[in-house]
Amino acid sequence: MRERSPGHWELRAFIGRDPKSGKPRQTTRSFRGTEKAAGKALSTLVAEVEAGRFNRTSATVGQLLDKWLEATAVSHRPRTVYENRRKIEGRLRPALGDVRLDKLEADAIDAAYRGWLADGLSASTVHKYHSILSAACRQAVKWGWIDRAPTDRASPPSPVRKDMVVPTPEQLSALVKVADEEDPVLATAIALAALTGARRGELVALRWSDFDLAAGRVRIARSLTVAGGEQHTGLTKTHQSRDLALEPLGVTVLRRRWDYMVALSAEAESPLVEDPYVLSYNANGATAANPDTLTHGFAGLCVQMERPALQRLREAKPKATRSDLAPGQRWPFRFHDLRHFSVTTLIAAGVDVRTVAERHGHARATMTLDRYAHALPERDREAAGVLEAVLDL
Repeated sequence: MRERSPGHWELRAFIGRDPKSGKPRQTTRSFRGTEKAAGKALSTLVAEVEAGRFNRTSATVGQLLDKWLEATAVSHRPRTVYENRRKIEGRLRPALGDVRLDKLEADAIDAAYRGWLADGLSASTVHKYHSILSAACRQAVKWGWIDRAPTDRASPPSPVRKDMVVPTPEQLSALVKVADEEDPVLATAIALAALTGARRGELVALRWSDFDLAAGRVRIARSLTVAGGEQHTGLTKTHQSRDLALEPLGVTVLRRRWDYMVALSAEAESPLVEDPYVLSYNANGATAANPDTLTHGFAGLCVQMERPALQRLREAKPKATRSDLAPGQRWPFRFHDLRHFSVTTLIAAGVDVRTVAERHGHARATMTLDRYAHALPERDREAAGVLEAVLDL
């Protein structure tokens, strides 16, 4: 501390080094009073810095993001924390981390968004960065670091919802048959995803104790994610469990899967654990398959299904790529599209939306209607027929 004029003190505390330059950084506070009182104020400032609290007039966006990550780690899933940290370190900190929070303006934020779009990021991806920065700024308002979130005045690009593409029942059958020969775990995952509409994290978290094959029921109560190479099991996305009916086909698929696991366990001389995972690449079923493994395996399977048509096309056009294939020859599906298949098939068949929403773990039936309204044209035609039948015009 130093006395700038009689009774007026400047207090400084070391807050770390700049991540880019390595130079020491300080936070400064003015104080008016006696030397003894100034010494106590300096001790308070040092304690605040060590506790991670910063002077609202000198805190940077980077410091806010660090504190926000720390605060949300308790309530967010490990995978969410991991992805948020990756986005912060990849884009947000390099672009805005050194800006003082109280100097952060909407035009600077929008400039960062435009730069990321120019770099080739999609509008949806940039909007995710905005969501992180916005959440951190709103928290800063609650903490008293700033009076108003600058992100409220920013103009992030609107996320573009892609057209939903789902496989036909014939394509699904073909996928399961091919996968069954090369990757039985993936084949079972595809069948269960289509029959139950469960998310991939929910599927890999399933153990055999979650099934009652005699009654044809399955209980989905957990979800498995991977962050930093480690598996984490927690609640489902909506934090609620659901009990689903299994049709005979689903029971058949599972019985076949159980027989395969028993045979593999015996062949490998590795006894099954007490309650094995249904989708496991271990002979004893002790470790669940990773969600990303299903995603990559399914993507590779779709490429494989396109290969014959692509080879024929390359006989005439040697430099042809997958994008050159005719629509009927392409398999542009993601593993998550199996969940879409389940929802759209049930809605188109006339199952009421509330039942569909509950079966698939949607938080609200209105979300189901909004996302899957395209699956209702035939039901709309039937409704028109009902009105016509009761009217005499």
